[in-house]
Amino acid sequence: MHPTCLPVGRHARLIHLSTDAFKSELLSVSFLLPLTTEQVQKNIMLLALSKRGTVAYPTRALLVRHMDELYSTALTTVQGHLGDCEMLGHSADFLGSRFVGGHGLLPDVVATVSDLMQHPFMTAEGLYRADYVESEKRDLTDAIRAEINNPRAYALARCRELLCAGEPYAISIIGKEADVAAIDPAGLTARMQEWQRELAPVFCYVGAQSAEEVAKRLADAFDTFGGAGTPYTAVIKPGEGTVRKEETMPLSQGKLSLGFRLNLADVEEWAPVMTVLNEIYGASSASKLFMNVREKRSLCYNCSSGVVLRKGLLFANSGMKPENRAVTEEAMLDEMKHIAAGEISDFEWDAAMRSLAHVFRQFYDAPGAVAKFYATRALRGVDETIEACRDRVLAVTRSQVVEAARHLHLRAVFFLNGNGEEPEDDEI
Repeated sequence: MHPTCLPVGRHARLIHLSTDAFKSELLSVSFLLPLTTEQVQKNIMLLALSKRGTVAYPTRALLVRHMDELYSTALTTVQGHLGDCEMLGHSADFLGSRFVGGHGLLPDVVATVSDLMQHPFMTAEGLYRADYVESEKRDLTDAIRAEINNPRAYALARCRELLCAGEPYAISIIGKEADVAAIDPAGLTARMQEWQRELAPVFCYVGAQSAEEVAKRLADAFDTFGGAGTPYTAVIKPGEGTVRKEETMPLSQGKLSLGFRLNLADVEEWAPVMTVLNEIYGASSASKLFMNVREKRSLCYNCSSGVVLRKGLLFANSGMKPENRAVTEEAMLDEMKHIAAGEISDFEWDAAMRSLAHVFRQFYDAPGAVAKFYATRALRGVDETIEACRDRVLAVTRSQVVEAARHLHLRAVFFLNGNGEEPEDDEI
């Protein structure tokens, strides 16, 4: 499955992946925006409001009924960090044309996604409905509070803020509760108009219909977007010293999050190596953190790691009894030192490579995974197939992993101390 790239209008692009391997087709639209504290909440509110209603289907109930009539087409929103930018968009998963006949559901899906982005339901004054806005503000407030009430996610977010202080990546996608009250219909309407002037969407289609047919329909339907888009950026810096911070909450566990930076110039070239390193260190049930810190030494309830490849970051997280905090942190750091010393067993290496090979095979299990892979790379200006990415990862050597580990430096530590006053529902 190799992608074809076609222009759509002045600045938009279509990534077309021709396949009849799935029962469904998928159309996604994604775009980059600058990550700023002034706009993140408006951006996420606009995505939410687009699903409250369009000119054609002015209420959520009517929009949901319309999607049900399209053989239960599933609409989902896309949102998250991408480097030091914000990635947003919509995705529609719908029944394949060979089960429907003709052009299938594609014309209706393109029209609906276009309406979500270009023709949201407005009042006679040309503003978003105040009751819709207030409802979504309540939902946004609930989401912010839910993040605080998820100790593991909260500790990771605080560690990210410490590690990337002064960088856009430190900004939360959903923002802070104190800023929600200032959002109003007029500000949101103005922000939507900025979107339409500035955005350059990347469309991704996975299915059996021709690239030319899909591109033409998209060009006809998305006629209001004419901007050059936001250039992709990722701040890369080694940092100095280790910043530490601790907070206390009424929890039965402590939550520890460690933030590392890769002190190598070409982070992009080291991305495959960091992928393998992370798998060995803490990304799987055969990793050093899981097998040694959690299982063998029983120091914590959970212990894992994750990477932000394009910024050269690695985060390690664990939940433990507060009194085990110091010894757990030491054990987690020791496991990274073991990798830097070349202490990687054949079992650990083979398990990591088998796991990563399986991850790449799983891309082909669902059209959404394929679309996300190619959309994120298109937004970053990278031309790479799944197969090429897989081959680069599986070609990584042990010596490269050791070299990367030697250049990973601990730059941030956040500990959420549990005072034992209130037991958690989930101890893992």
